[in-house]
Amino acid sequence: MTIKHLRIFTEVCRQGSATRAAEALHMTQPAVSRAIREMEDYYHLRLFERDNQRLKLTECGHIFSERAARLVSEFDLL
Repeated sequence: MTIKHLRIFTEVCRQGSATRAAEALHMTQPAVSRAIREMEDYYHLRLFERDNQRLKLTECGHIFSERAARLVSEFDLL
């Protein structure tokens, strides 16, 4: 996993949407969705529940989002 993956994940959490996160990050929506899928595959867990166009954090996703936000913040301080 890279810091880019964590940034994408935290932005999707903040925006509640891969499409809005993609716009905020100046990326395409498929690239954002692919990064989230890569993270889920890497960690062997679901970070989001998908319901139509909405994304909702799973319990694991909530825990991961807190840690990811902290890591991104600490990385930005370097």
